[in-house]
Amino acid sequence: MRAFFHPRSVLLVGVPRATGVGAYNGLEMLLRYGYQGKIFVVHPEAAEILGHRVYPRVADLPEVPELAVISLGRDRVLPAVQECLDRGLRRFVVISQGFADADERGRELQGELVARVRAAGARLVGPNTMGSLNNFAPFTTAFVDLTRPAKPPPVTLVAQSGAPQVGSESFTGPLGQALDLGNAADVSFAEVLEYLEEDPFTRVIALHMEGLPEGRRFLQVASRVGRKKPIVVLKTGRSAAGAQAALSHTGSLVGEDGVFSAAFARAGVLRAADTTDFKDSIQALVKLPPLRGPRLGIATPSGALGIMALDALEAAGLEAGPLPEAVRRAVEPMGPYWHRLGNPVDLWPIGMKMGDYLLAARETVLGFLADERIDGVLCMLPALASPLHANIVRPREFIAELDLPRFGKPLVLCLYGDGRDRIMAELAEVPGVACYVAVERAVKALARLWAWERLRRRPEEDLTLPPGAAAAAADPRMLLGQEALEYLARRGLPAVTGRLAVSPRDAVAAAREAGFPVVLKAVSPALVHKWEAQGVLLGLETPEAVEAGFATLWQRAREAAGGRDPQGILVQKQLCGREVLLGIKRDATFGPVVVCGLGGIHAEVFGDTAQTLAPIDEAQARELLASLRSFPLLAGIRGEPPVDLAALARMLTALSRLALAEPELAEADLNPVIATPAGCWAVDARLVWRPQ
Repeated sequence: MRAFFHPRSVLLVGVPRATGVGAYNGLEMLLRYGYQGKIFVVHPEAAEILGHRVYPRVADLPEVPELAVISLGRDRVLPAVQECLDRGLRRFVVISQGFADADERGRELQGELVARVRAAGARLVGPNTMGSLNNFAPFTTAFVDLTRPAKPPPVTLVAQSGAPQVGSESFTGPLGQALDLGNAADVSFAEVLEYLEEDPFTRVIALHMEGLPEGRRFLQVASRVGRKKPIVVLKTGRSAAGAQAALSHTGSLVGEDGVFSAAFARAGVLRAADTTDFKDSIQALVKLPPLRGPRLGIATPSGALGIMALDALEAAGLEAGPLPEAVRRAVEPMGPYWHRLGNPVDLWPIGMKMGDYLLAARETVLGFLADERIDGVLCMLPALASPLHANIVRPREFIAELDLPRFGKPLVLCLYGDGRDRIMAELAEVPGVACYVAVERAVKALARLWAWERLRRRPEEDLTLPPGAAAAAADPRMLLGQEALEYLARRGLPAVTGRLAVSPRDAVAAAREAGFPVVLKAVSPALVHKWEAQGVLLGLETPEAVEAGFATLWQRAREAAGGRDPQGILVQKQLCGREVLLGIKRDATFGPVVVCGLGGIHAEVFGDTAQTLAPIDEAQARELLASLRSFPLLAGIRGEPPVDLAALARMLTALSRLALAEPELAEADLNPVIATPAGCWAVDARLVWRPQ
């Protein structure tokens, strides 16, 4: 990987003879960027370009460069790469488009390109890429002119587009290094992370991701690297295609994007909600010291802003810490006799009385920083352009007087007013402080620090899968109702199996055996969602009710199946309790996923689900259940006893083991599971196998 970021020599193939405006000349950009290594150029017709000698063929080069950058039409790329391989080159950046990003012919060309490169033991970034950027070297393969920052920050971007690299000020802020994987045909996210793990120029890793062909390997690497260096990902393509393709409640409720979120959380990768969150998070992680706990001190020139901050803290999982007594003693006497301090500290009455708002703000912030019960500080400052307010707009002096390094705690400034852009520019290079223009953004940035701190403290776990436990293929076979419940019971999952009746007499006999009241359920592939299709009857307490119910459900099932008889009518003892959904699905990127949620007829109405990757243990299962919005219903409310949470956790872990033991079991939908204080039982299930 070093040659992609720090090549000692580079070969350019496909450099135009034109230069200047509109030429997109890679040699011109490399020279303007200040690259100090050896540059070789191959062009079949030119003798020199921009004063550089040009060679007609790769075979004519006097030595073997470390890196080849190829910018040719797609039909000329393979011959050029082969020439380079024959000459001994082993590292390539293929800028050219029109491969798997285009059409079937492009996919064929990309496959042949990768095959040749790998057969030679070489490596390739791209195709369809902007390539690499190193502001410490300096070096760039870009065909656009970029401004090199005077002080490159220790931030490395790995993207699947050139736009975040070219427009870094809009996406990440200044960059130290960047690599655009393009189509990611060969070099992958996981490999780059392994390199960046020990890279001395990288302290924060930013990822822009569209897809991930090797999900579990990425997670295994990211889980290790992310404990040393924070990884922030902007995953685009929040598609519902995965949910639409799923056959079960479980699949439709999890969805492709939800699985990515669950996988990132499991590996300790911080997922940004959007481009603003992406940039804000990166700036906080690169500029600020760690946030060791969730308790913040808040200094504000407005009671209204303080309320906004408290709202934002609650939404972000942070809290206002206790007001330090040192702040009360030092600051409260400065203000009116009637003004009593709390946290947030409203400083405006004090500033108005004493005429020195920044003095009161400084003493408050210092008191917060010095208190061991406060983990970080949010300070809101007016940023006004008028010279009449110069007394409260002295940001550099304010920060310098705080002497932040001696405290080792993060300070975030929230600036408001018509002079905020100028002040943010003044403080951009000041270490130890980050500035934001909205209270919510400032608080979210601090929440990122706290999230990374918690992730670093988690024990490491093995996220690899046994062979054959990845995604399943097509041609499903299914088990429904009684057959599915019996299968689960044989695998150690508690289930109310009941009996499958094919006549009214069978149904009555089964009801007497189970004990009234009973439930009747039509079992047919045409009735996937039984409740919506009126395929369930509850609370039947007499033989007559069972006979009538059997006839009703049989007729409904026949109508739904176009005149075909159902497999039968399942007769079960009716249980009373909370209805929960438990399940598994097999994701194409990450393999088996475990899901839980509010079940029964409300499963899709409220969409209250949580998911994580298999395998899980009982502690992780309890955490998954506790993350549900409906968890208070399970834990017991208003004097109701809690359900048997330990039994639910055991069922989830058993499903997790089943997913690993049965690689062709693509989906398991246990809905509902009836959860009671005395135990939990699946009362309906649907299992789908897809042979690999």
